[in-house]
Amino acid sequence: MVNTGRDIFVLFKVTISIVLYFLLYQSVYGVEQVKNPQQLTLGKIDRLNELSRNNVYVDNLRALKLANEALELSLVHEYLDGQAFAFRNMSAVYSSQFSFVESIEYIKKALDIFEASGNLDGIANCNISLGHTFGRLGLDSVAFEYHKLAYDYFEKQENRERKAVTSHNLGQVLFLLKKNDEAIKHFFQSLEVSEEIGDYQLTSSSLSYLGEIAFQSQDYSSAENYFKQSKELFSKLSSESQKYATLSAFYHLGMIDKVNGDLSGMLSNLLIADEIISENKLYYFFEEVYEELISFYKESGDLAKEEYYVSKYNGILKNYSKKNINDKSKMFLDLIKARELEKIYADNIKANEVKNKLIEANGKVISILVITMMILTVFITIIIIQYFKNKRNLESIKFIYDNAGIALVLLDDQGGVVKWNKFSDELFDEPSEKVLGKNFFREFVSKGNEASLMDLEREGFKEFTIFTKDHLNKEVSLSCSHSYINSKSFYILFILDWTEFKRVQRANDFYRTILERSNNIAKIGTWEVTYSNGLEEKMPKISQKVLDILEIGEFNSKQLNDIHWEIFFKSRDSIKRLIAAFQYAINHNKSFDLELEMSTFLGKEIDMRLIGNVEFLGKDQYKFYGTMQDITEIKNGIKLIEDNLKREQELNKLKSRFISMASHEFRVPLSIINSSVELIQMKMLKLGILAEESTYKHTSSIINQVMRLDHTLDGILLLEKTTHGKMATTFEKVDLKKLIDEIIDSVGIDGDLRVPKLNLEDKARFIVSDERLLHHVFQNIVSNSLKYSKGQKEPEIYVRKADDQIIVEIIDYGIGIPDSDKSNLFESFYRASNSIGVKGTGLGLSIVKEFTELIGASVSIESKEGEGTKVFVILPDFDKTIN
Repeated sequence: MVNTGRDIFVLFKVTISIVLYFLLYQSVYGVEQVKNPQQLTLGKIDRLNELSRNNVYVDNLRALKLANEALELSLVHEYLDGQAFAFRNMSAVYSSQFSFVESIEYIKKALDIFEASGNLDGIANCNISLGHTFGRLGLDSVAFEYHKLAYDYFEKQENRERKAVTSHNLGQVLFLLKKNDEAIKHFFQSLEVSEEIGDYQLTSSSLSYLGEIAFQSQDYSSAENYFKQSKELFSKLSSESQKYATLSAFYHLGMIDKVNGDLSGMLSNLLIADEIISENKLYYFFEEVYEELISFYKESGDLAKEEYYVSKYNGILKNYSKKNINDKSKMFLDLIKARELEKIYADNIKANEVKNKLIEANGKVISILVITMMILTVFITIIIIQYFKNKRNLESIKFIYDNAGIALVLLDDQGGVVKWNKFSDELFDEPSEKVLGKNFFREFVSKGNEASLMDLEREGFKEFTIFTKDHLNKEVSLSCSHSYINSKSFYILFILDWTEFKRVQRANDFYRTILERSNNIAKIGTWEVTYSNGLEEKMPKISQKVLDILEIGEFNSKQLNDIHWEIFFKSRDSIKRLIAAFQYAINHNKSFDLELEMSTFLGKEIDMRLIGNVEFLGKDQYKFYGTMQDITEIKNGIKLIEDNLKREQELNKLKSRFISMASHEFRVPLSIINSSVELIQMKMLKLGILAEESTYKHTSSIINQVMRLDHTLDGILLLEKTTHGKMATTFEKVDLKKLIDEIIDSVGIDGDLRVPKLNLEDKARFIVSDERLLHHVFQNIVSNSLKYSKGQKEPEIYVRKADDQIIVEIIDYGIGIPDSDKSNLFESFYRASNSIGVKGTGLGLSIVKEFTELIGASVSIESKEGEGTKVFVILPDFDKTIN
């Protein structure tokens, strides 16, 4: 007991020092206040983030642009929640593109902000994103844990849209885990809420998944009911909605019809699915749809339809590949912009650098803090006892109690709050006067963590989760001390806030898990070996992943040391190269990166990449450590690509030689046929046989067909030359009026008296270009305008000047082009599905495309089936440089 003024003074000094230490700790870790921007601007940022979230799985590029715009505004107005939701949306976009490094990077930024500000909605939304990311990595069980966290949180909130979404997501991952009974429960829950709030996209998707579960269970009646409900929602989905669910509905309804023997119904549903794919550019279920269509027409003997859908299927695959490349390029540009915005973000958080460094040091000082807490517990207990024992020290002890750097709570023996200090006010965000008499554990401690005061006193520090007034969860350690004052029992709680430390600890665990899983996917392990003048015989220290790569089974450490690791090198040359790399690293104090041919313990040959660094241990003693990666599959993949490229080059050479030879071999007999037929006609004229006789008509037909075949050969040769860069260009001044008039005079169709009408501005008459290539381009387009508009109004040609361009527009009022054919118009030998009965080779527009690119021009087509077609050729105007 302390009874003298000197003892109290010493105790006061010690306690004040500890209090100051904790006050300093809190000042470093205090959360900065964020300026509150104007409400209108914040609303705009929130709307941009919501639009970005809605477009993540519909239009990646638009979603990323909206997120970038939201991030930029949030940085300007220092709106932390806006920044966090923008980062979360960026993470979702990159996750959907399987760019997991960028995705994880952005979700970490979002989580840092949400956790710092205590935004539980934001944290739960990040859990949704993490669930999707791990799902795409194929880690469905991990994905389930994150979706479950989000579901558990939003189930207790008022946000019904998020309730429906998280329930749907949980059902989806349970479906993938083959837990269909639980999945059905969650899909029905999502369906009920989404129908109430009018979310047609979520309703459609839930119905589609219920249909798939019933379909897999061969309950075709229920499956048909679900899919029919899903497809009826298709017309209600907005342009920003995902339409994969209704596409799935049409496909599965077709499969149910197939199972029931209704081939007509199957074909009807598959054709609707084909229209949806073409109109909405969907690449989900398209392989299954076209495989079924091709199979159907093949079995029914309709070769034309089979060929059409094979061609369309190949075209979609090609466009899908091009779209992915274009999207990746555009996303890379948006990523660059996001990186620039991140620099601004980094500048905004420089003020927290001291805080971050102290967080990193938490692991080192934690033992000191615990000891300090124990000492403080003893001192505060003595002080509080003295408070009731010695009236003379009342003011001094009250000051220390109120200003202590930790939360102190005085409880009665039933757990009711008697008093707490100022630090407790800050921790619980509520003054002591408002909680007097309330049971501490029932009011502030999470369920399932209840403990008796006697147990708490006996166990020392114990971890709990507490709830503050503003419903924030905080993780704390509690210690309890029991005292009697005037024969009445009291308990003193000492509360240390570990929230920040736990957050950092979870982040470290999370990134360690990500790193381990990434290394496992990439087949990367670690190694460590000591080195002097040569390789030691005993095995180096290697991780479990390296043991797996080298196919080393279950060995204890002694058995591993008995294995000479030189047996894993394919040849002495590999060992010499490794020693040379070691020596280079020692001499230059640099790391090395080396690829070696090695063998596993079971004799399988593998390619291994070793990355290592050197550390000096002593005289002629060094330690090397680094990573080992099995790159066998990568090397095999590169070799396969090289082999395929070489084979393709050989095939192209063979194709060129064949086309050249075939053209020559065809032209000789064609010339002979043409000459012979002309001689026959001359002979017939000498003999006085009239032109109207059938023999003369047949010979004229032969000449026309020979000319047509000769024209086709010309087209093939021109296309071949252009493709291989053999087509030379000669630029000169060209009179477009004269050129187009000549083409109008030369083209024509038997029995068709129409003449295309030319409207040409005087200032657009002359241009610098290659006249020969222009002639081919316009002759093909004008000829097509007549061929495909027979019996309609004559085609029209407009030539006008706009800025530094000459625009040539050729319009016809013919049969037009179906939407499903437009994407393939410029492919070689491709003809629209409604062109049957009109002569053509399918080469004309592909030649037009190649020639316009050669002369720096461009060509585009606008068309509507049954109404006509417009072809635009835009030529660069170089006339200013020519006199």
